[in-house]
Order: sequence, then structure tokens, then C-alpha cells
Amino acid sequence: MKSRSLLALLVSCIVVTSTMLQANEKRPATAVITAPIEFVATHDRIEAVGTSDAHRSVVLFPAVADRVTKVNFKSAQRVNKGDILFQLDDRKEQAQAKHAQIQLDNAKRDLLRLQNSIKNGATTQSALDDAQTKVALAEVALTQAQNDIADHKVVAAFSGVVGLTDIEAGDWVTNQTKLTTLDDRSILYIDFDAPEQALDLLKDSTHVRVFPWYGNTGPIDAQIAHVDSRIDSQRRTIRIKAAIDNQQDKFIPGMSFKVALMNFGQRYAAIPEAALMWGPTGPYIWIAEQGIAKRVDVQVIQRQKNHVLVDGNIAQQQMLVVEGVQRLREGQAINPQLAKVN
Repeated sequence: MKSRSLLALLVSCIVVTSTMLQANEKRPATAVITAPIEFVATHDRIEAVGTSDAHRSVVLFPAVADRVTKVNFKSAQRVNKGDILFQLDDRKEQAQAKHAQIQLDNAKRDLLRLQNSIKNGATTQSALDDAQTKVALAEVALTQAQNDIADHKVVAAFSGVVGLTDIEAGDWVTNQTKLTTLDDRSILYIDFDAPEQALDLLKDSTHVRVFPWYGNTGPIDAQIAHVDSRIDSQRRTIRIKAAIDNQQDKFIPGMSFKVALMNFGQRYAAIPEAALMWGPTGPYIWIAEQGIAKRVDVQVIQRQKNHVLVDGNIAQQQMLVVEGVQRLREGQAINPQLAKVN
């Protein structure tokens, strides 16, 4: 009696299993959305805040103390190298220069007479030497007077843009008086502090991208111009200067910029976050192959803004199941539909 019960139970199980298999065989293929797999490079990114400096920048002070007689520029005006920006009262120096010129002319005439006389034996070599000395001293005096005149002019050391000034004609200035600034901003240096790991990025690239904090200006390519010779031991940062072309004069010194250092590495399969599944053994994805779902175990390499980079037995342009992954199992028949491209 007991044997018959066991036999009946076994037959019932076989019938149920057969029924389930037949139902599975008749189950329609699962509809899924697929997209070709693309490979994207990993990247390391470091961001910092930088401040722009002019290629050349000076603060102008007078060489001497005297009264200003003329200011030859307006603020933010572009000037050329050698332009006289401030004229100081040099009437005394002009008079001294004329006096020195007269002394020099007179000494030269005396020397000429003695040179003619010595040919006739009418003078001595000692007198001739004294005359030559007087000419040399007169030349030195004239040079000094001319230098004094030049010191009463404040000129542009290079072409650039002058800043504001509070000095007006009639003001008395000394060599401690700040007159104005002069900037050559055809090239700007973006000065920033980066963490010490940025040195690894700089080994592979000499360029960074900078973004002005104001306006809608896009990223600007900047070239690394200077790297400090040591790490700041307190902050563990290194000072870097990146140069940008500013011929159009869009930016001025002192502006703030966001700096992005980026290094691209090996390429991996880029997977949408929703297509990445997790199981007891780790992450995996579904690949559509000839209407069949194939599970592929992967390793997460890097998470980026719009996708995850993974490594595994994946080939370029394989069809990845991006929607409908929750209903899949290994070997299941699927009806793939290509994802719409936005």
C-alpha cells in the first residue's frame, strides 16, 4: 500500500514537471531594449581654483622726488613700450644739461687748438693730456645731466595696459609714491595650487582646461607654463601656473578660474547604471546573442557622470540589454528592440 502511494506521488511530480516545461517552451520571448556597447577611456580629474596674473606686470614709481607736470594717459589705456606716462618738472635738469653741453663744446675747442699747436711745437704733451681729460670729464657731466632728465620721465617698460592713478599734474611725488600699474596681458597665467597627486597627471599631459567663473564662456585650453620645485609641506599642495592666450583681451588679471586637470587611461565598456545587475558573486550584465540572453560577469572599474566603466568578457558593439534586465535568466529567449537615440 505504501509503495503504491509513493508511485502515485512520483507520477504526479513527473506530470507537473512536464506541464511546466511545456508551458515554458510555449512562453513567448521576453521583450527587452538593447544598445551597442561602446568603450570609453577612464579618466582622473582634479579640480582647483586659480587666479589670473598678467604675463608681465609692474608697479610704477618715480626715480626722483619732484612735481608732476603732465599725465599722458587715461586708466585702462593701452600704451606702447617707451611711451612717456608721467612727466616731472625737469627745468633744472634741462639747464644743467645745457651747461654741460657748453662745457663740453668749449673743452673740445681747447683740445683742438692744442692738437694743432703741438704739431708746431708751441705746447707741451702735458697740456694736451690735461685738455683731453677736460673733454672726458665734460662728456661725463653731460651724460649725468641727460640721465637726470630721463629720471624725470616715467616711461612704459613694455607695451601693455595702464591702471588707475590718483596722481594729477601739480602733485609732488617721491620715489616711494605709487604712480600706477602696467600689465602686459596678451598672455595670462592662471596661478593655482593643486594636490600633490597632480604631478602624476602632469607627467602625461602639459595641458589643463580652465573655466571662467563668470559669464557663459566655455572651457579654455591652457598650457602648463611653470611648476614649483617643491611641495608645500603644510597644505600638501604644489603651485602651478598655466598660460592662456589673451590676445583678444577678454580677461584681466585677478579674475578667478576653475581649473580641471584630466588624464585619460585605458578604455573599458561603458554601461548605463540601470543595466548593471548585482548577484551573490558580484556585478554582471546581460548580452543579447542571437535572440538569447547571456549573462556576463564584470568588474566595476570607474563610475563616470552618465555611465559605469566595467571590465569583462565583452567585445565592441555587442548588444547590451539596457531595459528589461530584471526578468531575464541565462539562456532565456528574448525579443530585442534597439534603443532609441536621443
